[in-house]
This record gives sequence, C-alpha cells and structure tokens, in this order.
Amino acid sequence: MRLRRVLNYALRDEKGSFSIEAVLMFPLLVWAFVAMYVFFEGLRESNINLKATYTISDLLSRETGLIDETYLEGINDVYGWLSRSANPVSMRVTVVRYDEASNRHIRIWSRGIAGREDLTQAEVEEKLTPHVPIMADADTAIVVETWTTYDPLMDIGLVQTEIHNLVVTNPRFSEQLMLEGLGDGGGSIHNDGTDDTEGL
Repeated sequence: MRLRRVLNYALRDEKGSFSIEAVLMFPLLVWAFVAMYVFFEGLRESNINLKATYTISDLLSRETGLIDETYLEGINDVYGWLSRSANPVSMRVTVVRYDEASNRHIRIWSRGIAGREDLTQAEVEEKLTPHVPIMADADTAIVVETWTTYDPLMDIGLVQTEIHNLVVTNPRFSEQLMLEGLGDGGGSIHNDGTDDTEGL
C-alpha cells in the first residue's frame, strides 16, 4: 500500500527541475539556432548571386561593339568576384530575336563559359522561351544564366545546392549584342531558327 501511494504521488506530482529541463532542451535549441543561421545564409548567398547576375546582364546590355571569347571569360571572372563565391562559377550568354510570324524566339548566338554548353535552337525553345517575354517583331534580348554552388556551413540536413539564375535584358544602345565571328553579320540567320555558324 505504501509503495502504491508513493507511485501515485509521483505520477500526480507536477513539480520539476528547471535545470534538468534546460539540459534536455539545450541541444535542441542549439541545433535550431544553427539551422536558422545556415538556412538564412543560403538565402543570402542566393540573393547575392542574383544581384551579381543582374549586374553582369546590365554590363552586357550597354555594349555597342563586338565582344569576344576573352571578354566573356573576363565577365565570368567579374561574376565570381561579385558573388564572392568560394566555389567555381560559370555562365552562359545567349542572344535571341523574336520572330512575330512564327511566334517564337530565334537563337542568334549562344556561348557557355567555364564548361557550360552552348544552346541550340531546340534548347532555346525548350529552356529559355518560357522565361523570355514576347517582344516586338525583330527585337533582340540578352539572356544571361549563371551557376555556382552553395555549401552549407554545417550539416543540418541540407546538401550542396546549385544556385542558377537567369536574367533577360534588352540591349540599351544597339540593336543587338554581337559576338566576334558569330552573330556579327558573319553568319546568316534563317527563319527556321538555324544559322550558318551553328558549329562555331
């Protein structure tokens, strides 16, 4: 009977030790704090990369002369510096023209930097067209895509994530951004979206 009373008392007793509860909850609180920091650090990295992509797109939109491969490689280095990424960065620049008759965007030229592949006309229609607005007939647009990776500072369940941004800009002071040897008048663009410089 005495044992039963002791057990009943223990079950009904609502008193507790704050220090024991704190010890039990402290690891969870630390994990929650670290998880929030890592999560918001990822958002910050994503925001920085998006702003860097907008800056690169704005630089390209102001070009009035021919650009070349060296210029694009330098622009990729500028993107890496602006994004302050500890991981390798890469980008792709694609110039498209809107054709009102066929209601589609025609690839003029595309160049990938730091290992990225150039886009074909079929890939432009598949990957870029959903993101490029309808423009006036024969208007051109510069599509800048950038990539980097985000490594979480601590293992909280997040894995290494690729950060991909896409920004579309119209040329500001010229009809078209021209790449030396491609899309500068050296190849003819056909109505079916192919060109004479497809293999360049």
